[in-house]
Amino acid sequence: MRTKDETKATKILDATAAIILKDGAAGVSTVKVAKQVGISQSNVYLYFKNKEALLLSVYHREIKRIQATGDLKRVADESLPIEVRVKAYIRAIYQDAMRHPDGLTLIQQIKFLFGQYDNNPFLNEDNTQNLVTELYHSAQQKGALKNAPISVLMSLVFSVIHTHSLNVQRGVYAADAYSFDDIFAVIWQGIHA
Repeated sequence: MRTKDETKATKILDATAAIILKDGAAGVSTVKVAKQVGISQSNVYLYFKNKEALLLSVYHREIKRIQATGDLKRVADESLPIEVRVKAYIRAIYQDAMRHPDGLTLIQQIKFLFGQYDNNPFLNEDNTQNLVTELYHSAQQKGALKNAPISVLMSLVFSVIHTHSLNVQRGVYAADAYSFDDIFAVIWQGIHA
């Protein structure tokens, strides 16, 4: 029986991410991943059941990176005003995107492949998505956010931050040309009731 090497699993995930960034999520195959890592295709299956499991592992790795951001912890603090909690969520995404601009690209590519629905069972296996959905619902009920589908509001947040982080990554403008507050103002104008 073969044993799993966690460094190999990481290499497989890194190769998958690289393929997504180059060819899109639909361009991922276990054959391509194996070739990029320099292993046999059967070795990929030792770590991941199928292509979908591989993609979901990349997706959840990126979500966990956002979860590790300090501001995301404030989202669940119901003692804070709802606007503060929403801003903390947006700041968490912003901070992660500025450190890892490709992270939002990976998330968006995988969401697009599986379908961007609030109740997508493949993507919503973690509590963060539920926490954020509950936050948005609560903010809508309290009149802080526009009455629009949660997925639309979330897409607006992701899209603005994603575009900004890619502009910085590509040298369109310097990271300090626009502050978080500048970007937040654009987002808040779009989602605030």
